[in-house]
Amino acid sequence: MTAIACPRCGANVAPDQDWCLDCGSAARTRLCPTPNWRAPVAALAIVALLAGIGLAVAFVALTNDSTQAPATSTAATAPAVATEPTAAPPPTTPPTTAPPATTATTPPTGQK
Repeated sequence: MTAIACPRCGANVAPDQDWCLDCGSAARTRLCPTPNWRAPVAALAIVALLAGIGLAVAFVALTNDSTQAPATSTAATAPAVATEPTAAPPPTTPPTTAPPATTATTPPTGQK
């Protein structure tokens, strides 16, 4: 094996070296570039945004109190309604009844 130049800094790398002693990068190993994560991250952000909007719309629709419930009255009686007074019937005299007759009981006399 012969000496090669470092692909990153151009320094000489000995035949038994795998790493450059000047810059520390791999001299004989091919490194894969990092993957491009922009598209997957953007797609995930759009999906999360749409889910959040859908959740907010559903929450507002479920908690919408635009319809008013009929008011319930706590009183058991209806309110008084003013009416015209009507003529009162003529007074009636109470019927007269004779007091009940009381009979006095007398003990029998002369018997002992």
